[in-house]
Amino acid sequence: MTELMTAPETATFTDAQRAAAGRFVSYVLDDMARLWATHGWHDAGGHGIERLQADLTPAPLGYRRSMVIGRQLFFFAQAWRVSGTALFADRAHALFADLTGRFWDAAHGGWFFSLGDDGRPADTTKDLYGHAFVMFGLAHYAAIFKKPEAIDWARKTNDLVKRHMQLPQGWLAETAARDWTPRDTALEQNPHMHLLEAYLSLYAATQDRAFLRDAQHMVAIYTEKLRSHDGAKVLEHFDTAGRPHPEKGRLIQPGHLYEWAWLLNEYADFTGLAVYKTSPALLIDWANAKGVDPEHGGIYFHVDSDGNVVNDRKRIWPVTECIKAYATLARQTGDAADWATLSHWIGFITKHYFVGPIAGVSGGAHEFLNRALQPDSDYLPASTPYHIAMAALEAERVLGGPGAFRLPALEQR
Repeated sequence: MTELMTAPETATFTDAQRAAAGRFVSYVLDDMARLWATHGWHDAGGHGIERLQADLTPAPLGYRRSMVIGRQLFFFAQAWRVSGTALFADRAHALFADLTGRFWDAAHGGWFFSLGDDGRPADTTKDLYGHAFVMFGLAHYAAIFKKPEAIDWARKTNDLVKRHMQLPQGWLAETAARDWTPRDTALEQNPHMHLLEAYLSLYAATQDRAFLRDAQHMVAIYTEKLRSHDGAKVLEHFDTAGRPHPEKGRLIQPGHLYEWAWLLNEYADFTGLAVYKTSPALLIDWANAKGVDPEHGGIYFHVDSDGNVVNDRKRIWPVTECIKAYATLARQTGDAADWATLSHWIGFITKHYFVGPIAGVSGGAHEFLNRALQPDSDYLPASTPYHIAMAALEAERVLGGPGAFRLPALEQR
């Protein structure tokens, strides 16, 4: 069994592996950021583009989502921190203005799910997942650029979410109407996981223990409802009573097991609760055994709770979550096998997902591969650099940098 224990470092990257990890960080936080700051930017509108086609022209979707802006806010803030490129700071500031100036619902509070190309609300749903990412992006923007007003927006958002979306069952509603009337009261895993990510980011930025208490609530939902009885799996979909959904309740995304393992370890670092460094080992073991394709390599998009493959396409983000989990393992165990596995997955994403220059522009990535590791998508979503950047920041961390959650605190509370 994999062990997530703190131990003296007894191994590290070879020189070649260290160089490859450095190239990975540079590709994501320089080349990819530059691609999205130029081809992924609408100069006249002063905002990002939701999706690019394979030739780097804008995809005509007709909408922009607040969730994506939250992710981009994080991405460009961190890219500026790592690279010092002024263009990335400009983009982060413009995104903050776009978010707060256009997406806030002045009548009811909260963030519109999406705006149309005309700048008017296209979907006025209050989406828990989207609000989590807005708070996440605001935390990183605030800490990196010393913008306490961004924390004010995050606090206001969190107050609304907790006031209107908290349910008597103990979890939060997945969506609400524009006036915050809850719509979907069934338990969904994903928004709660990303609320934990947002709360840890906000705590790192502010040292306000109220955010750590909110994080504790998300971890309690995980331990009591989301993980399987054997502690090795995380279920995705439940009914309104918190039971596995009768139709979708056996679906598992292996990438989320790696993601939870990483988040629980970060939670342990902030709280000193060592059990959350050891218990995620079961998640990593199960994801490795059932989620990794033993023939072609890569990570399946969906399996069921018995480990049967449900969807054998291989999206990029599960690989990024695996990199984060193994960056944590390598730092903590010092085991040569963990360092080798981390190096393997960095090499895997670089070889199979990153694409050569498109019309001379570097920084692209395939969103999906098929089971045989051939490209299986023809678009680049603006939501994906967040995932890749999180992995790059954890690679930066093993190379001596601060990583994703080691933010400069704005205030003490």
